[in-house]
Amino acid sequence: MSDPAERQEVARDYLTEGGDDLKGGKRAFLSLDLGNGRLRAYASTEYADVAPVLVGACWHMRWPIPPLDNDSANRLMNAVADSAGSLFWQSDVRGENDPLGVILHGGAGTAIDAIQRECAEAWRTHYEVQK
Repeated sequence: MSDPAERQEVARDYLTEGGDDLKGGKRAFLSLDLGNGRLRAYASTEYADVAPVLVGACWHMRWPIPPLDNDSANRLMNAVADSAGSLFWQSDVRGENDPLGVILHGGAGTAIDAIQRECAEAWRTHYEVQK
């Protein structure tokens, strides 16, 4: 995990333009690594139905998203980037010498809600296209 004094902006792990990476797994997620400041979208079969330990400890926060094409997923990452950055800066990761977990400071809930709203909008748009 990064040293809080060395924290930079949240990095975005963009998917390859024009691809369909999120359509290969059972579920797709938008994930924010609060320890290292990385935002990514990915598809998973292994952890589709149960949260991995890093999500359970809140080191990684994730939101379910529809199986978007890569360009749409990259746009979603851009849409939540400011909120993800706020959440990253408004959290402290507790590690080896403390009980595992994350402390969320004032304003973190607003950032989480903003990310959730963007993900919900992605679902709404996805279902409208499916009609």
